[in-house]
Amino acid sequence: MKIIIHRGTHQIGGCVTEISTDTSKVFIDFGADLPNSSTANPNKAVKGLTVTDNAVSALFFTHYHGDHIGRLRDVKTEIPIYMGKTAKALYKNYAVRTKSEIIERIDNILTFSPLEKITVGDITVTPLMVDHSAFDSYMFIIEADGKRVLYTGDFRLHGFRGNKTLLMLQKYATSIDYIICEATNLSRKGAKICTERDLQNEARKIMQENKYVFVYCSSTNIDRIGAFYHANPKGRLFICDDYQALQLAVVRNRHKQYSKFYDFAHIYSYGHNLDELMEKQGFCMIIRQGKMFEQLMKRYKGRSKIIYSMWSGYLKGDTKNKELADFLKDYDFTFLHTSGHASEQDLVDLYNTAKPKKGLIPIHGEMPEKFSELLPKDKLVLLNDGEELSF
Repeated sequence: MKIIIHRGTHQIGGCVTEISTDTSKVFIDFGADLPNSSTANPNKAVKGLTVTDNAVSALFFTHYHGDHIGRLRDVKTEIPIYMGKTAKALYKNYAVRTKSEIIERIDNILTFSPLEKITVGDITVTPLMVDHSAFDSYMFIIEADGKRVLYTGDFRLHGFRGNKTLLMLQKYATSIDYIICEATNLSRKGAKICTERDLQNEARKIMQENKYVFVYCSSTNIDRIGAFYHANPKGRLFICDDYQALQLAVVRNRHKQYSKFYDFAHIYSYGHNLDELMEKQGFCMIIRQGKMFEQLMKRYKGRSKIIYSMWSGYLKGDTKNKELADFLKDYDFTFLHTSGHASEQDLVDLYNTAKPKKGLIPIHGEMPEKFSELLPKDKLVLLNDGEELSF
């Protein structure tokens, strides 16, 4: 078995990993760079993915964030592509809303269910559902030649469903040779990592003290929206727009039977018919950039609370999103966010649970060497982009 991380050994996002045998190749993620990234060769060709070769190949997406799926359009059309069922539906809705030219490519993506074994030549891939800020995200166990690799993708243990991850790994991630593990937060020292439940409790306090609340967060961060939905006081309206309501309906219809948390039964899609009720009863409104939300925020300026619930890096520094920063520049807002990525303790707990026989290979991080502070140094395997590891 061979492992090649084509991109992602020393950067967050833009990742693509190849795990192969003599006859077969499994690729995991094919992402675009984060905004304002200056990394080299962002569109580098990958043999077996963007350039055809003789191997039996397939591409698996861990989730639908752009830094993991953003180069979908570059994949050769004959390569089978897989992702989770609900993740595909959410991503398709996003593509339709943004009038993307890759809708047909999304339609042709194959889907899997958790723990469903998928065969690619002589390689077997088993998806394990995990908690992340993208709904329906996965780790993968890749098996061939009597060897096993655990690819974590982006994950966390401090989300609403994170407590199930270690139990799942105890049962299924046995006899692992290597872990390929995300390292996002190792370069974000000092970042507060609270649990989603703690965030929900803080949101509840804010909503009890403020009748009118606007929340800026990702429309596909379903668990975060769920936190605000369940924190909203009884009798208050929970409002979004048609697109956000559609995404929540997808999750509700597919997952409410598994958890009441996803039974979003009382969602209002904004229209002027709600104006009087909003004023009288109060509300929590999930907002995005756009004229409609701008007008509503102006109407309630000075008597409402605005919560910003996304990564702070979108508002400042090299990763700043100017349009977003301009949208919020005239407002005071409360920052209420927790990471979608593993904390240092999460990383330690994952390593101690999976117990890799050969070692851990960092990916999706700017400071992968920081893993040396968390695990035995002889178990840390630092690769460079394009470097091949055979075992």
